[in-house]
Amino acid sequence: MALAPCFDSNEPRRIAITPTDGARVLSFWGFPSSSSMNTPHLVSLAAFAILIASVVCDLRSRTIPDALPVALFVLGLLAAWCQWHQVSLASMGVGLLVGFAVGAALFYLGAMGGGDAKLCAGLGAVCGTPRLLEVLFATAICGGVCSVWAKRRGMKSLPYAPAFAGGFLVTVVIAWWLPPNTGLWHLITGRAI
Repeated sequence: MALAPCFDSNEPRRIAITPTDGARVLSFWGFPSSSSMNTPHLVSLAAFAILIASVVCDLRSRTIPDALPVALFVLGLLAAWCQWHQVSLASMGVGLLVGFAVGAALFYLGAMGGGDAKLCAGLGAVCGTPRLLEVLFATAICGGVCSVWAKRRGMKSLPYAPAFAGGFLVTVVIAWWLPPNTGLWHLITGRAI
């Protein structure tokens, strides 16, 4: 019995992982091949899932468990080591250091908590240096929107994990929808980082 390319089928959706151009591609039966997801997409989705978990923890208890930034670091290390996305090991290491430096500086100034600082470092490991700068820029914009929301609700402090998740989401969506080698910075300035 063949799987029909419609969404109302009662059969479970089948997932096939096949090698294409040296990379493993996730293709869903019933979708056109242009909508198949490659490994950079999966790395981004996994990172976003970890960020959503950190948002839930940050909103509920105002703490981010250490396991979540560590999971981002491990994801970034595996993705760079196995070449699941375009971030090299060197860019991953520099991104980790830049993320840690930015997070530690903001923690020292009292602008964010320790969990947020570690989350920034883990995000640097996943994104690498050039994309981390775009993510931090988008995170600052999302943080401004979150601070207006928090002020209107009368909150004295702001959970910053939603800003990280929002900044990452904005950057990833722009990178997915624009032509290759473009991103948020290219969209604003017309030049690549």
